[in-house]
Amino acid sequence: MNLNAFEFLDNFALMALAAVLYGIILRLEYPREVRRILGGFMFGAGAAVSMMDPLRVAPGVIVDLRSLFIGFSGAFLGPVAMLISLTIGAITRYQIGGIGVVPGIVAMTLAGCSGTLWGHLMRNRSRASLRHLVLLGFMLCAGLLAFLLLPPEIRVKAFKNAVPYAAACYILGALLLGTFVERERFSAMRERRLTNEVNTDPLTGLLNRRGFQRGFDIAQEEIVSENGAAILLVDLDHFKKLNDTHGHDIGDLVLQSVGAILRKAVRQSDLLGRLGGEEFVVYLPNASMADARNIAERIRIGIETSTIASKGKPLPVSASVGGSWSSNAMDLTTGLKLADMELYKAKQAGRNQVHFTPTIKSAA
Repeated sequence: MNLNAFEFLDNFALMALAAVLYGIILRLEYPREVRRILGGFMFGAGAAVSMMDPLRVAPGVIVDLRSLFIGFSGAFLGPVAMLISLTIGAITRYQIGGIGVVPGIVAMTLAGCSGTLWGHLMRNRSRASLRHLVLLGFMLCAGLLAFLLLPPEIRVKAFKNAVPYAAACYILGALLLGTFVERERFSAMRERRLTNEVNTDPLTGLLNRRGFQRGFDIAQEEIVSENGAAILLVDLDHFKKLNDTHGHDIGDLVLQSVGAILRKAVRQSDLLGRLGGEEFVVYLPNASMADARNIAERIRIGIETSTIASKGKPLPVSASVGGSWSSNAMDLTTGLKLADMELYKAKQAGRNQVHFTPTIKSAA
């Protein structure tokens, strides 16, 4: 066996590529669980590729950086991603064959579990320090205990020659490449946070005007509104008087409570925003006129029956709702204008009401 440290360290280029791909996956506009699954496949592919050019300790016994990939998957993406990468790595190792198959799979499992444990221990920390990454490297070395499952004559040879190289590379890899992965993770988190700050109303957590416009444009492209679509404007009644009487702190509490009521009243596919002051907007894609009216009424009743209180006394909070419905997709500017006209009618009619435009025939 000719162990060449530089040849072994060549695999770090693959880890560096994995770190870059990890950053790209984090920036995808997918749910977090989907991104984690994609990351699990990515790290699993890295583990499989690393086994294509291993160090050969003995016939059927190989040493490579697969455990680093699988350990990183558990450490930075969680147990589901780790199981995905472990499965890919185990299938690849089984196909390679040899007497080292079982120890090899055990080694990956130990490393994956160690990485997942490290991730669990780090769950309350925003960023891993160098000493934390060194600890990760030492924990991944637990996989090297699988060499104990080899026949005695090969086991001694492996512990004498291969284990020191592997341990050094695991620790160095966790330190250097862990830094790259952490940098990508922190950068992606910062970008996502800045994007949220730009597009989100800080008081209610709903989209602001800019974020709502962006979300509306995306929804127009991705959602086929076969049943029609609607825009609702929700405006709190006598909100200025409430603010003047009870103070802005209570006013803010009311706005936050209304934001929560809106979230409960709409469907998962619907879009919520706060346009400013006491005015909220709701976009209902793929909603019939009946659906839109039901949701608007559910919002109105939810606000009217809310249990918002000041100094132990319930506050009389209500809202007027104006809606515009189209038989197909609609233009946001037109929809808002028509909904605003209906909102005005609801106010003029006595407030705490829902008013809708007649059906709009949109061009296909």
